[in-house]
Amino acid sequence: MAHAYTIDLSKEDRDYLRSLTRQRTIQAQVVDRAKTLLYKAEGMSNGDIADHLDVNINTVKLCLSKYKEGGIQRALFDDQRAGRRVEITDDAVAWIIDIACQRPADLGYAQELWTLKSLHKHIQEHAQEAGYPRLMTITKPMVQKILKRSDIKPFKIKYYCEKRDPDFEAKMHEVLIVYKQVSMQFDEDGNLIIPDDGPMVHTVSCDEKPGIQAIATTGEDLRPTEETGCVYRDYEYKRLGTLSLLAGIDLLTGKAIPLVSETHKSSDFISLLKKFDAIYPKEDVIRIICDNHSAHKSKEVQNYLATCPEGRFVFVFTPKHGSWLNLIESFFSKMTKQMLKGIRVKSKEELAERIYKYFEEVNADPVVYHWTYKLDEISEDEAKNDVAS
Repeated sequence: MAHAYTIDLSKEDRDYLRSLTRQRTIQAQVVDRAKTLLYKAEGMSNGDIADHLDVNINTVKLCLSKYKEGGIQRALFDDQRAGRRVEITDDAVAWIIDIACQRPADLGYAQELWTLKSLHKHIQEHAQEAGYPRLMTITKPMVQKILKRSDIKPFKIKYYCEKRDPDFEAKMHEVLIVYKQVSMQFDEDGNLIIPDDGPMVHTVSCDEKPGIQAIATTGEDLRPTEETGCVYRDYEYKRLGTLSLLAGIDLLTGKAIPLVSETHKSSDFISLLKKFDAIYPKEDVIRIICDNHSAHKSKEVQNYLATCPEGRFVFVFTPKHGSWLNLIESFFSKMTKQMLKGIRVKSKEELAERIYKYFEEVNADPVVYHWTYKLDEISEDEAKNDVAS
């Protein structure tokens, strides 16, 4: 019987190998190889090591042979294999991406967007004629992997708002100047400055929120208890119709001025203007920021404005697709989250009453809205010059 030889391991190597044997996240064969080296360093024979680890003796011999050739790392880890030849060429991948980026309807299908199943089927059916026969047997997971690698998502839509108004920037600048002028009406302590030599300018951010649904429950809500913890509501409901809310936010005081209506017409907007006219002193200017809705520019509205003193109302229109420039949009968003979300009523009249009640609550502790986006780009001199012009 041949004498069992030993290998010489430094303390550092032994500590490293022992740490590998205690890990639970590495391959079992790496653990066995680390133990093989440790056992051999203790003088154990190859046969005993094989029996101890329950492996073939040739496995032990191969590990020790690799150790002699290249040390611990060579013994522990397999060599990197060359792998199979790439069968799906770059050109084939480019063709898949090109197909994925096309609209299915333009390729003769009824659907607007691809599904992984439909895209996979199209690739397989047209691969031969496109000159990529290998793709006739491509799998769906491989198609998905190719799309993910290129960050292509033909199954998903993201919406954006295109600036079709060629004067968008100029019109936005005009609105920003108004916001700058509003900021200049406050002193350093946030107190409103009352002018001595001219009329007070009240800036009102104005818009409509149409289609507010009056929805009734078919059964009473069950209020939270210690057992349930939340409100329980019957899935069934009854639609009672819709209401429109026209409102304005005074950017100097934060006061909100509402008008609830059954309709969304010029006559409703005129009614809101009359409310403004009744609220503010007759000698003051009411400057209104609003969008380009036809109800704001109709002949009916122009006829009403003609009956008002010259300069009583001044309109500043946001550019098309620029409703986000109107501060009242933030108020409507807050109102939806605080009051309209999940609301249930017994009638449209109750819905109107609760909307007016919400405005009373808001006006009891008003919040002054301040615009900040790009406002630093507008100088005070520019804002003053705009007023003078």
